[in-house]
Amino acid sequence: MTLYHGGENDVEFVPSCPTSKDPSPTPEDANLEGVLMGYPNISPTPFTNLVAFKRICLARSNRLVEGTQTPQYLAFTNVSQESLDEIDRTREERQGWLPRMTILYDGREEILIVKLIVGVMHEGVGTEFHSMLEAKFRLLHVRSSLSRTGSGRFGRRGGRSKEADIGYKPRSRPMIDDWPSFVVEIGVSESLAMLRRDAAFWITNSDGRTRIVIVLSINQRDRQILVERWEEVPRIRPNWSIANYSRIPGLIQSLTLNAGVDYAGPPLEIPAEKLFDGLPQNLSGGEFLFTPDNLNEFNTSIWEGYGLH
Repeated sequence: MTLYHGGENDVEFVPSCPTSKDPSPTPEDANLEGVLMGYPNISPTPFTNLVAFKRICLARSNRLVEGTQTPQYLAFTNVSQESLDEIDRTREERQGWLPRMTILYDGREEILIVKLIVGVMHEGVGTEFHSMLEAKFRLLHVRSSLSRTGSGRFGRRGGRSKEADIGYKPRSRPMIDDWPSFVVEIGVSESLAMLRRDAAFWITNSDGRTRIVIVLSINQRDRQILVERWEEVPRIRPNWSIANYSRIPGLIQSLTLNAGVDYAGPPLEIPAEKLFDGLPQNLSGGEFLFTPDNLNEFNTSIWEGYGLH
């Protein structure tokens, strides 16, 4: 939880929030600064002390548990590195009744973005999606070529750093500061815009190391799960100055799973060459294909297996 994983370059975070109609920010947006510009729907709260931080997080967590349609995200300003270390210690000790969370921290701006991990749906989607990934990796005999990154924080201490819901890296990256090549971000539909900002963080800040991000957005009211695959896409202006280079996150694939309805669309594709730095000898290439049958099994396990049918 307190591990910091740094890249060689400090790539600016693309601030404009992508939408389903225009999912790729433009290079001009890369000149904007400020982590909060990427999360415009959050009203930041000044951090005063750990007690107040706990109170705010628990109040929002309780609203989410009660089913209130509210973002999972909170923002805090004036969070020093010392304050973040105190929050980390509390999380690690699992004392003080802090709800589960993942965080994004900007040490220069002293801003902390918190995503609360609340409720059966969030836990269930994460557990079942991870199980589907593991089954596919084992079926294709590549599980031993991958390492889970757990709840490690990736980025530069004193700069920007972030935690993911699920992450994998190839075993060819043995160092503790090696970024994941593949990340999954999970949240409720009310937070979709911010989930997409999370996807953008991994692509724009990892110096090309995180190459695939899956976003899982849960709409419990409409009984849907939106699945999006994000990757880096070519810059809109090929002659864009390398001095102002910014990696551009793009929405590559999107599919919707509806409760009680058989999904019959295209498979979810994860390019093998982007998951690994070099393909394992027993893998010929191509994609990891999660077929309609795989996705229907995942979908059914959520809505029926967690008492939500």
